[in-house]
Amino acid sequence: MQFSIEQLEAFVAAAETGSFSAGARKLNKAQSVISTAIANLELDLNVTLFDRTTRKPQLTEHGRTLLVKAKRILSQCQQLVANADELQQGVESKLTIALQSMTMSQPLTQSLAKFEQDYPFVEIEILNATEDEIVSLLNSGRAQIGALLQLDTLPQEIEAYGIGSLAMVCIVAPSHPLARKSQIDWPDLITHRQIVLSGRHHQHKRWQVSDSIWSTESAISAVNLVMGGIGWTVVPLDMVKDLITANVLTRLPLSFEGQTWHQGVDIVWTRLHPAGPAARQLRLYLTEARLS
Repeated sequence: MQFSIEQLEAFVAAAETGSFSAGARKLNKAQSVISTAIANLELDLNVTLFDRTTRKPQLTEHGRTLLVKAKRILSQCQQLVANADELQQGVESKLTIALQSMTMSQPLTQSLAKFEQDYPFVEIEILNATEDEIVSLLNSGRAQIGALLQLDTLPQEIEAYGIGSLAMVCIVAPSHPLARKSQIDWPDLITHRQIVLSGRHHQHKRWQVSDSIWSTESAISAVNLVMGGIGWTVVPLDMVKDLITANVLTRLPLSFEGQTWHQGVDIVWTRLHPAGPAARQLRLYLTEARLS
């Protein structure tokens, strides 16, 4: 079975415009060329695509079925050509973002959506990591860009751009003993189990207060553990706002911070590896994101 892209284009054009002549005008070709291409396609597929007994050719049932597949093939061909053009221009086929799970927010998601519109063929991989792991992933070339909670110092080779801050809260399950207190002091937190975020290869745990801890790499896992009444944790308010409103979680009234405090977020990359065109555009969109 041998058929060509030109035959599929003729078939789709005639079907979409309602006639062979209109399809020919759409493709800027003679009507005889379109008619011949469709007839040859029918021979190649051994299927009648159009009923020609009416004044205007009408799609047969088989024609309607194959039209969907023909459109899909043509779309894939267009994507193939566009992807090849990008590769010829030096566009990366894949980019990796290393981030702390707390930093994945709506503004960053919107930036990624904008990037996807510009580079639909670039694969994006997102890795959850701690601050130290993010720096290591960037410097090794494993990741091209990162997002982390702001640190007092970063290695000299790491560039950082602040995009605002996240409102942070301490949360527990409504059934937890801390949920019954009108004010929470340091000793209260110290004496109850804390769910902390930690990497696989690093022992640094941000905001660790309690000596009794459970560790996880995922902020979502931390929230689920808290919902199970296992302990308390610190997460961005936006992540749990709806759960607090629904009384699934309780926000702790801290005497030393109030109910919320703010933590800055940086977009980071390394000077050790030059960025390609897609990485530069992704960096631009992410640094344009604005947190509250």
